[in-house]
Amino acid sequence: MRLSNAASVVIWYDSVTADTGELQWQDQLNARNTAWFDRCDGIFVNYTWKETYPAVSAARAQHRRWDVYMGIDAFGRNTFGGGQLHCDKVP
Repeated sequence: MRLSNAASVVIWYDSVTADTGELQWQDQLNARNTAWFDRCDGIFVNYTWKETYPAVSAARAQHRRWDVYMGIDAFGRNTFGGGQLHCDKVP
């Protein structure tokens, strides 16, 4: 991507696992999607993460912890805190 545009930014969406190539949301940065994270500018994880996943993801990302984006679902479908206007409940 950067060969065609040096200012480009690539964010990977947490979906396809690096080890199997299958669609399996991980909801966090872990061993199954770190290979993608290492090859792009950031990762946007699926919105059905658990309370501990932001800290786990940040620890795994180390100095790139600000490159991990946690998804939310404003409709609250399996979202920590219930979604809607409760995003402030996120640790």
